Amino acid sequence: MNFKVLIADDDYINRKLLISLLKKELYQVEVLEAVDGESALALSQENKDIELILVDVEMPMIDGSAFIKKYRYENPNSNVPILAISSNDLRAKEVLYMGANNFLMKPITSDKLLDAIVNIQN
Repeated sequence: MNFKVLIADDDYINRKLLISLLKKELYQVEVLEAVDGESALALSQENKDIELILVDVEMPMIDGSAFIKKYRYENPNSNVPILAISSNDLRAKEVLYMGANNFLMKPITSDKLLDAIVNIQN
């Protein structure tokens, strides 16, 4: 059985790094990739079995903060945890207010990612 994760990040290398870290730690993971908040919203509507969302805060079109706000509004009963990721720690309070379950600073390491995911689940 796969653990289904949506990764929304406009940077290809960041998406591949997150996928690599997830597969190293979680082994059986199915990853959906979005390049911006708009495509992430579409994927989240098409895939109701997503179990975790990793979203970069700084993205074009719909940024991570707006994605979180819109996702939470459109899915008020959703228990899907959202982990916001950014290189700007000044955005942490904003994304947590919008509905992110946790905030993670770049650069991402395997330990930091796994700790953040575990802390979301508890």
